[in-house]
Amino acid sequence: MGTVEEIQSAIEKLSLSERGRIAKWFNGSEGDDWDKQMSKDFGPGGRYERVSNRVNDEIKRVPLTDLP
Repeated sequence: MGTVEEIQSAIEKLSLSERGRIAKWFNGSEGDDWDKQMSKDFGPGGRYERVSNRVNDEIKRVPLTDLP
């Protein structure tokens, strides 16, 4: 494995198509990690479960309306 600088240099040498493939892969994996962490934090037993429950209770209590 290389340093960040070595990786950046190698990416710069790739074709535009190859860079696109790397970006698609990287952005996809970032999203998966983010989604997993959000589910863990706001799900049952998570550190923000109470916040999630309060929001859901408020949504049930007060009907939502469309913005103008």
